[in-house]
Amino acid sequence: MSRRQDIDQIRGLAILLMIMGHAAATWAPADASTTSLLALIVASLGGLAAPLFVTVGGWVTVQSTWTLRKAMIRFVFLMIAQFLVNITASHLFDPFTPGVLSLFAILYLLAPIWIRISRNSIAFGATLVLIGIINTAFSPGDSSLSWNDRIEAITIIQFLSHLLVTGTYPLFPWMFFSILGAGINIHAPTIRRLSLVIVSGLLLCTLFLYESIQTSIPFAQPRGEAILTFFPANTPFLIGACTGVLILWLLLENRLPLRGLHHLGQLSLTLYLVHFIPIYLGSDVVLAWSSAVPVVITFTLVWWPLSVFWRTRFPTYSLEYALRQMSRHEEERAP
Repeated sequence: MSRRQDIDQIRGLAILLMIMGHAAATWAPADASTTSLLALIVASLGGLAAPLFVTVGGWVTVQSTWTLRKAMIRFVFLMIAQFLVNITASHLFDPFTPGVLSLFAILYLLAPIWIRISRNSIAFGATLVLIGIINTAFSPGDSSLSWNDRIEAITIIQFLSHLLVTGTYPLFPWMFFSILGAGINIHAPTIRRLSLVIVSGLLLCTLFLYESIQTSIPFAQPRGEAILTFFPANTPFLIGACTGVLILWLLLENRLPLRGLHHLGQLSLTLYLVHFIPIYLGSDVVLAWSSAVPVVITFTLVWWPLSVFWRTRFPTYSLEYALRQMSRHEEERAP
């Protein structure tokens, strides 16, 4: 089956938004408001990066031929990649902090389970709702945890806890987005059906905003007291992110690639690792508003032409290519 460039384009947008979010968090002025319009726009777009990334991962996994041997290779490879990210961005993570790459690792290992759920339209919808209900009723992500609490993984118990429920990108509830992506692939919902879900999501988000105004609680924050929080990913965040993901999906699916944006998607794993290097090297730089905005925009967009150049001139030099080669070789040796 030929590779779909529109899906790579969606993943390319996700990695761009993720780079922008990390750059903004690193170089935002110390006195930057978290409630200004600009801050809310950046936070909203940056907050969609990981949900969109994981949703695309769910979509793509449906296309993959799953074997236990292949799953174990990918699991080990992605866990090592996560470790490399952690030591590259040591100002943010401990060496063994579970993150988005370890999330992909365990999601692929468990793919037969959640893909089977996604194949049944009733189970698919019910599971997404159930995740939201459990997330609201039991708050397994523990909103009281600080950033240091979420990244510290000194013991096996801490590592497993963060990998499954209390980390930055734990299996629960982030499996929500992989199931969403698988369901989009399997059931291919019509524009009308997607639009109905989007409208419902926007109405709920309007209610969340109204609650924020009435209670004077911030509408959205990365962590702490807010209606929508990213760490942990609470249910209002799941609803808002799902709505945003579906809007972007509707806009980009089956669309011709925009000036090589799909090349970004084909290098997403490599870019995720590499972009942390200049962020780490410049993490102590303090910028004023007049320079912070252009620096963040330039740092984000420069990866676009770099990716086109790299994919055109050096297509075999990437983590993606290495992972494909390792997986295929194992499949060829499998009985």
